[in-house]
Amino acid sequence: MGSRIGGIGIGLVASLGGLLMAAGAAMAGAGPALDTVRQGTTHEAIYCLSENGNERLAAGVPNLLFTSSDAGQTWQRVTEVNSTSAYLGCALKNDVALVVGQQGVMLRRDAKGWAKIDGGTDARLFSVDANDAGRAIAVGAFGTILVSSDTGRSWKKIDFDWSRTNDQGFEPHLYSASIATDGTMTVVGEFELIMRSKDGGATWDVTHIGTASLFDLKIEKSGTGYAVGQDGKVLRTRDGGATWDTVDSGSKANLLGIARGEDGKTLITGMRTMLVATDEAAKLVPLVAGDVATTWYQPAIAAKGSGWIVGGHTGRIVRVGQN
Repeated sequence: MGSRIGGIGIGLVASLGGLLMAAGAAMAGAGPALDTVRQGTTHEAIYCLSENGNERLAAGVPNLLFTSSDAGQTWQRVTEVNSTSAYLGCALKNDVALVVGQQGVMLRRDAKGWAKIDGGTDARLFSVDANDAGRAIAVGAFGTILVSSDTGRSWKKIDFDWSRTNDQGFEPHLYSASIATDGTMTVVGEFELIMRSKDGGATWDVTHIGTASLFDLKIEKSGTGYAVGQDGKVLRTRDGGATWDTVDSGSKANLLGIARGEDGKTLITGMRTMLVATDEAAKLVPLVAGDVATTWYQPAIAAKGSGWIVGGHTGRIVRVGQN
């Protein structure tokens, strides 16, 4: 088994610089532009980003919640809701926004505005996703899995026999979740665990297990997807998550986020590193720009046209673009 990452959330670990240690010096690589769109304060951090059409959503430390209506060029702070808990995961789907975080905090926005939702748990929630049919999934600490059939208005907790995944019966922290158009749910977490459900969470198949914790997951409509995590771990799927192959990242850094740009290039973020894949991750090239080699960035989404929008330390939101 790999070492456990404490249940305080990947973003919080990264901001403290404690448990997630990165690779040493930066390597020479791609030459991008790194443009700051939003700069916060020393104690701020952005832990999640999401996109839908021209709308963007960003969230982080308590009460740090922003939306953008111009594809991330400008950001407006949300003041309708308040929380003493950090926001660790977020999702946009049509006109609905979902935000989850510490102590089971859940926020939902629809045409009526923002409201707090009772998800029935006080577990730290690290990730949330939803599809066009209104199905949603949220995952978190100690094996927490919640599902919704009404785009997050109400939630049901899913029980699972964790002895299927490890001899000790540990309830692994689950760090990221994805739900496909057809309702297929995929989750990743500690012990390199990847699980998949095609029936709304009633049954699960364990499709991969190993030693490194996996911190983020992205699966495209085409079925191509990536999972990234500890010690430079990169896994790739070409069949929607049914099977996974290991990709040599050339890095020992802890990798935290993934985004596929509109131009087909994939960005992987992490502790003191960013990597770019231009050919379905057959080759990952270190990206050298700005303060990438000395700090951390985590959430990433596609920018309009080309490049990516990335969030991280000091509440910073930057646009990363290939020259």
